Amino acid sequence: MVNINNLLNLIKKFFKKNKGYDKITLRLYGLDIEIERKTNIDVPHEVTVVVPRAELRKKVKGDEEDIEIIMNSITIVHSPRHKELGISSPPPNIPKRINHE
Repeated sequence: MVNINNLLNLIKKFFKKNKGYDKITLRLYGLDIEIERKTNIDVPHEVTVVVPRAELRKKVKGDEEDIEIIMNSITIVHSPRHKELGISSPPPNIPKRINHE
């Protein structure tokens, strides 16, 4: 005999929506990076993709072709957002500059 509660829980899990879904596809000069993330975490997350430098250099001399690809520090970050703290702290007290002549 099938337990109705187990069946209902299974159906709920099947139709339960993810609270967070991120998909990143990055394609640069033959480098393919793909990240897909599904979460059920209550804390909102943010995704950041940083590509500080992607460069393709092509040199042609007669029939010869030289290709150089430069990519530095490609970073993909998936991190939780921090809760708002309310009132921000006051700016630091910076002493006045004294000129000695």
